[in-house]
Amino acid sequence: MRTATYTTLLLLVISACSSKEASRIATVKNYYSGFNNGDYELIKDQLSDSLTITEGDYVMNFTPESFETHFKWDSVFMPQVKIINIEQQENDLLVTISSSSKRFEFLKNNPLVTKHLVRFTNGKISRIDNVDFIDTNWKLWTEQKEGLTQWIASNHKELDGFMIDQTLQGGLNYLKAIDLYTNRENNNTTEIVE
Repeated sequence: MRTATYTTLLLLVISACSSKEASRIATVKNYYSGFNNGDYELIKDQLSDSLTITEGDYVMNFTPESFETHFKWDSVFMPQVKIINIEQQENDLLVTISSSSKRFEFLKNNPLVTKHLVRFTNGKISRIDNVDFIDTNWKLWTEQKEGLTQWIASNHKELDGFMIDQTLQGGLNYLKAIDLYTNRENNNTTEIVE
């Protein structure tokens, strides 16, 4: 009788763990799907009361409402995210994604492949640590970014500061800056000589 009781309890624990893992995987899939579909409500439903996103030493703290501002900025670049792999790591998920966007295309790293350690609080996403950039060409990224910001500062001062303005208007200004810079030969502007 005891063996049957222990076996039943063990099966219930295993079932609960499998169910929790499946739920977390579904939460992560819905989160990234929200970016692909431009659906902030789908993303918001996956978030805890607070969300922290880290990239190295850079830490961004959000409420679901303030994350909407970041989402609007990011959505301007029409991101498409593909989940490459999901691995269980204790109570967290290590998610490898491939992100394509107009911004990454300009920065010559399209798609951008990264690994995110996704952490949960009460079944909702509470922290995303960007733990690895895979095959990212930082030299080319930096050259593109610096060329763009310097050219805009010299030729379109009204857009200067677009790189740090992560609002919807900042995203629109970033896209406009990319367009102006990409088509600068057709514009009568001054080329920066280093």
